[in-house]
Amino acid sequence: MKQVAMIGEGAWGTAVATLLANNNIQVNLWCYDEQVCDEIKKNHSNNRYLPQVPLSDRIKPTHDLAQALAESELIFEAIPVQYMRSVLEKCRPHVRSDHKWIVLSKGIENNSLLLPTQLIDEVIVKTAHKAVLVGPSFASDVATQQITAVTLAATDCEFGLMLQKLLANNYFRPYLSLDVIGVQIGGALKNVIALAIGMLDGAGYRDNVKAFVLSRGLHEMMIVSQLRGGRPETIYGLSGVGDLVLTAMGARSRNREVGKRIGAGQTLETILYETGYIPEGVNTAISLHQLIEQFSLDLPVCKGVFEVLMHGKKIETLLADLMNRPLEQECVVK
Repeated sequence: MKQVAMIGEGAWGTAVATLLANNNIQVNLWCYDEQVCDEIKKNHSNNRYLPQVPLSDRIKPTHDLAQALAESELIFEAIPVQYMRSVLEKCRPHVRSDHKWIVLSKGIENNSLLLPTQLIDEVIVKTAHKAVLVGPSFASDVATQQITAVTLAATDCEFGLMLQKLLANNYFRPYLSLDVIGVQIGGALKNVIALAIGMLDGAGYRDNVKAFVLSRGLHEMMIVSQLRGGRPETIYGLSGVGDLVLTAMGARSRNREVGKRIGAGQTLETILYETGYIPEGVNTAISLHQLIEQFSLDLPVCKGVFEVLMHGKKIETLLADLMNRPLEQECVVK
């Protein structure tokens, strides 16, 4: 039986571990939280992050990074981006030259403005084979075998084709891409746009304005993707439009739910106290603000989300900025 490592016991890491286990692969699951590790060992469940989903005995939890990495050539990582660097540094002494990385994280690191694959380049090794798995995929749906399609972007086609066969089954369909950068930009920025849609929901706005902000947010995703070296057509795929629609409209989206609470007048501090989490979109909004400042980018939706989150401005401020801008064109007039 083939073995892989999964770094991260959160909902998404556990869901992909379940997918791999269903494909007859042993998953050495590294758990940061020892209590979660013990629960998976004893009860074959992860009620903290993925409740009511029975876990296969092919998922082998451990709190020991060296043990998780020792028998595996493929390393799947599912760490929130704000903690990814510190976990990679702990991994580094145990990483071999034949290890290949599959990124499940979505976001941009604050200050460095590095994407997850670039963090691996900086902390581990620049020549490592890498891939990214991104798309419209709630963890609970994948774990319960609901039909799901995603984008799998790899640094080379041979590696990508091998992973595609490893992951695919009758309910999970990965579409292959070589645009590693564009896929990561889509996966990161859609969370920020979903926060904006949630804010509109919470403030009582109706569907016309949500469609407006969603479309302009998609345009900003494309601007950032091209700036960072991604292909524009990637943003129209599952890792862009697909993931954006699910996260901005899906009832189980954490980013949308937090945006909704903020639009209704709650603060981030209150939300963290009541829910115990702040979604990845908040961290990405901070990184985007730094990117806007560094490159003088014109991204009114992303800028507006940051100002609502960090400066307590109202969602009306974001809308006023959009409505008071000079009239623009969606087509090229000759």
